[in-house]
Amino acid sequence: MTTTTTATVKDIRTIRGIPRPGEHQLSINLGLVEPAIVFEFARDTGLNFEVVQIQTLQGIEIHALLLCEESDTSPLLGDSELSQRLDELATRINSEAIRHVYGRLKVA
Repeated sequence: MTTTTTATVKDIRTIRGIPRPGEHQLSINLGLVEPAIVFEFARDTGLNFEVVQIQTLQGIEIHALLLCEESDTSPLLGDSELSQRLDELATRINSEAIRHVYGRLKVA
């Protein structure tokens, strides 16, 4: 299923497909899921989300950006509450819609 557009959407912030060094991004592709489920998930986990667009090789994707922060460790490590809730969400939606990317720090 294709979920991209060819042009940017006016008045929606564009985020980098590759995060800055040390930055974690957790988002859900709204073209692959029922948005109401994502919005409910965000509310229930206490996450504020922002609708953003991400430039990919295939075009523009519209995502609910749930988390965008700099951290040395992944917010999804081990049995964190967020990790467990995200696993539960993956059973309710197309798990391919979930996107967690990390901008690696350069090694000296």
